[in-house]
Amino acid sequence: CLRISTYMLDNVIVNDSVIYDEKYKYIFSVDVVNKLVLEGMSFRDAYKKVGIDINNGNFEPVYENAHTHEGSIGNLNNDKIRQMMDENMDSFNFSKSRRAINKLLGM
Repeated sequence: CLRISTYMLDNVIVNDSVIYDEKYKYIFSVDVVNKLVLEGMSFRDAYKKVGIDINNGNFEPVYENAHTHEGSIGNLNNDKIRQMMDENMDSFNFSKSRRAINKLLGM
């Protein structure tokens, strides 16, 4: 079957603490900008402040975030993604391809 298998990920081990490694702290810059904006700072000023903090080596990431939008950490919607992928995969006529391959292989 030419369907993507969920078994491909059976042996994947997630390292939950890797995100706290120093080299990844800048991926949280957007979250810090967002936090400052939610606290009342203009986006432009928040963006500039975070940029200056990064350049000066003063940037401190904020790891505790309450992401709620679809696709964000804590709200990945993997079940919806799986459903959409299955629907798309089912729309392809793989049986025709399989028959052609089997015919070429003399099966």
